Amino acid sequence: MVLLRAIPYQLRMRYTTDLTDAEWKLIAYCFSKPAATGRPRQPAPREVLNAVFYLLRTGCQWRNLPKDLPPWQTV
Repeated sequence: MVLLRAIPYQLRMRYTTDLTDAEWKLIAYCFSKPAATGRPRQPAPREVLNAVFYLLRTGCQWRNLPKDLPPWQTV
């Protein structure tokens, strides 16, 4: 039997370091819920974590993050 990772959010994973839905559920409680008023958070905490995991796995430089991840200044 082959074990497959859970189907990622948005039905795609850009990188192998991206969090799956199951992994995100385990750590989502660590982040405060968005406020009812004010601007929505940009980027989402999950995206920031995906970028940090990408950096740790690949060893790339901060300024060389791919464009589909949050800006390096944010991460």
